[in-house]
Amino acid sequence: MNSQLVSTSDVPSTALTGTIPPSLFSLTHLRYLDLSFNNFSFSKVPLGFSNLTGLTYLNLSNVMFNGSITTQFSNLTSLMELDLSCSSSIVDYSSIYYTLSSTSTIHEGSQYSYMNRGNLYAPNLSWLQRLNNLRKLKLCGVDLYKASRSNLWAKSVSTLSRLRLLKLSNCRISGEVPVEQLLNLTKLSELYMDYNFLASKIPSKLANLTSLSVLDLTRSNLQGHIPYLPQVKTLYVGNNSDVMVDLHSMFAVPWPRLESIDISSTHVTGSIPPSIANITSLVDFIAYSSLIQGRIPASMMNLSRMEKLRLDMNNISGEISPSISNLKSLQLLSLLQNSFHGLIPDTICSISSLRCLLLAGNSFTGNIPNCIGQLNELSYLEVSSNKMNGSIPSLSSFFRNSAPYLLILGFSGLTVKVDQQPFPPRFQPQLLSLDSCNIGGKIPDFISNLTKLVFLSLSNNSLSGTIPSWLFNLPNLGYLDLSFNRLQGVIPPSIKLKSFFMQTTLKLRNNLLHGLIPQQLENIQALDLSANNFTGNVPADVGLGNIRYLALSDNKLFGRVPFSLCQENCELMLLDLSSNNLFGTIPTSFGNCSSLVYLNLGSNNLTGGIPEELQGAKRLSFLNISGNHFDGPFPAVVHRLERISVIDMGNNKLSGKIPEFIGDLKDLRILLLEFNSFNGSIPEEINALENLQFIGFSNNQLSGPIPEKLSGLKTIINRPKDRNLLGFIISQLYIGVQVNLVAKGLSMQLDMVRTYNNELDLSCNNLSGNLPSELGHLQGLYALNLSHNRLSGNIPTAFGNISLLESLDLSYNNLSGEIPVSLALLDPLSTLNLAHNNLSGEIPTSPHFDTLSRDGLAYIGNKFLCGAPDGIHCDREDFPTPESSESEHSEEQSGEWKMVLALAFAGYVVGFWGLFGVVYLVNEKWRKAYWASVDRILDGIIRCRKIRVSSVKPVIFSSFYLFVF
Repeated sequence: MNSQLVSTSDVPSTALTGTIPPSLFSLTHLRYLDLSFNNFSFSKVPLGFSNLTGLTYLNLSNVMFNGSITTQFSNLTSLMELDLSCSSSIVDYSSIYYTLSSTSTIHEGSQYSYMNRGNLYAPNLSWLQRLNNLRKLKLCGVDLYKASRSNLWAKSVSTLSRLRLLKLSNCRISGEVPVEQLLNLTKLSELYMDYNFLASKIPSKLANLTSLSVLDLTRSNLQGHIPYLPQVKTLYVGNNSDVMVDLHSMFAVPWPRLESIDISSTHVTGSIPPSIANITSLVDFIAYSSLIQGRIPASMMNLSRMEKLRLDMNNISGEISPSISNLKSLQLLSLLQNSFHGLIPDTICSISSLRCLLLAGNSFTGNIPNCIGQLNELSYLEVSSNKMNGSIPSLSSFFRNSAPYLLILGFSGLTVKVDQQPFPPRFQPQLLSLDSCNIGGKIPDFISNLTKLVFLSLSNNSLSGTIPSWLFNLPNLGYLDLSFNRLQGVIPPSIKLKSFFMQTTLKLRNNLLHGLIPQQLENIQALDLSANNFTGNVPADVGLGNIRYLALSDNKLFGRVPFSLCQENCELMLLDLSSNNLFGTIPTSFGNCSSLVYLNLGSNNLTGGIPEELQGAKRLSFLNISGNHFDGPFPAVVHRLERISVIDMGNNKLSGKIPEFIGDLKDLRILLLEFNSFNGSIPEEINALENLQFIGFSNNQLSGPIPEKLSGLKTIINRPKDRNLLGFIISQLYIGVQVNLVAKGLSMQLDMVRTYNNELDLSCNNLSGNLPSELGHLQGLYALNLSHNRLSGNIPTAFGNISLLESLDLSYNNLSGEIPVSLALLDPLSTLNLAHNNLSGEIPTSPHFDTLSRDGLAYIGNKFLCGAPDGIHCDREDFPTPESSESEHSEEQSGEWKMVLALAFAGYVVGFWGLFGVVYLVNEKWRKAYWASVDRILDGIIRCRKIRVSSVKPVIFSSFYLFVF
């Protein structure tokens, strides 16, 4: 899994070791010799094999030989079967991966690969020419790259006229399938050339090999279409993404012998045609991840010999036909991650041979048929992530007759009732998911008997009470998810986490359970206790062992971050301690976390700075220390975090200049520094960050002009068209990126950030100078907030080029001139704020632009702007400008202040007695409603809350209330 070798066997090796003694080659009467899967320590293939001329069977596969194959076997003319393979196929789920597209989507490639056991190569195959009696030749893993560079490399194979099986899997063969040289093999029935680099079309001349029944070209970089091969029984061409499959044309002709076909991870055009029913011999149809659309044709239900039907991860819609009961031999039905809807038909229960029923990731409704639990052979049942609304009245009764290995009901919409009825002893699932199944009360006791349980997920239920001690005594438990209930109590010490052969996770988020967590967690490799009510300290030894995923966020933990969290050779990849009450400094031991990818310490009470030792975390990509009390300059250690993509240092006490080295962080996508005390100018080096999509510098003390060169911000200039999520897959778990976005007049949190989300927020600083016209080059910008600065000059006409802009806030500056007509042409624009500037002239109009501020508040505070609420009337012939009114304003200023003071005093007297006499003395309900409405208005007007509100005097609030009254 995850490209790492997994072994669950503790049985000592029984392989012979050393080298082959010469005396073996004196046994000249040997007819049969099998030395496979021994360990000859990468020795060379002995020449003595040439003495065993009487051999008819020789198996030297996977014996850890090293070196070349030349003449060692050329004398063995009696051989009928020869196996020199130095690699063997193993189950491999590394091809199962997430893509963070519109949702976290699972994709799947080949489910097997090859493990090398030795290192043999053959510069050519001329040594085969005399082996005329060969029926089976297996050379899996023998390196034939050099040999295949010759155009006639397989000519020696063509002399083996009696050959029935040829296995050349994983041989690094390049070029085309040598069909011309194989046509002489008239008896060849099985040809395996999977896992090579053929990079060519599937030759149509393979049809001339009339005895060929098995053809395996899996994952060989093939192209083109599938030719008509009427003689084959088994056709495997899966995991060749450039192979185009038109099932309509393919099944328009008869395939009289076809029993098994694998076209998974190819490019199927269109749907499954009704003509597939003509292939009455079909037993296995494997077509996952193949872009199939449309519906399953009703005629397919007539394939009575069908045993395996896999259509996962396609775009298939419609309902499951009740006629599925016609598939009497069906053992596996997998329709994961499609668009099926409607009810699961009861008739499916008449398929007594059904072992696997996988329907997750669709839109099925209604209830699950009660009879499904009566299928004696059922081992795998998965209906998660659907829209069902039924219930299972008794889980124990439901599975009275079946013993599933995998039972996944979570997030299906089903309500599952766990009663006190005992489960049958044979009910021993290894994977059990009952998430969001409306289960209440304590953790069900029946789980204590599930001694084979590896995966248990009970999240999003209404569990309460304590965590029973027996839960952690389950000997094989590797994944436990009790999230979104309510746990409380303290996290006990001595939670020592050892590595487990599966990457597993303990998730105990948001629970109502209370008490101590027992100490028997030896099989857990990932621990998530997030979003609970845990109190106390973070246990000092919680990070010991080989834990990779540790999340304790959103609790009530206090104390210091333990120094022991990162020991030497630590494998920790995710550490999330955010949203607690931790204090103190970041331990220097974090430098030992060389595998750390995600570090979140946000929303605590930490102080000091980031230690220089953190540079040891070479893989760190996500760093969040926001919402703490860190002070000092921008941490210099960040410069050495070469893979960093997300930096959030907002809401601290950091000061000084934003360093120029920020431009060296080439992978940086999100940079949030808001609510600090950074000063100086914005470094021009920020233009070098091609991947940057979020810039949050608001509420600092930055000064000077906005950088003029912004053409290097490629991601903002050309907003990505995909909807990919920003996040990480760690130990098979998705952890996303969250940012606070100020747009459309509101501050909102994006819980899922996508590549097209972007923002430039420089509000609430001391920036000055003109607006650079190059801002108009940021055509993919979603939100631009430059409010509450000292910017001056005109609004550039180039702003009309920001064609995807939805929110623009330039309020509270000193901008002058007219509003560019080009802004009126921005159809995506839904929020505009130009208030409190010195704009003049007429407000441009367009059918869409006129709807942005019907009340005129977007233009208030521009008294020379025609059409603004407090501006001049548009029927005047000579519009005054700020320049023409400057002297008049100076003369009237003294008189205006006298009038303001008089009105303020009168307003105070009338407002005080009117307000407090009516509101306070008459009705308490009126009084509370009044101040609540005032608070809402104040919250909407004052945007720079941290700086401006904290500096406002109480008298200003009083005057504001009086004005409202």
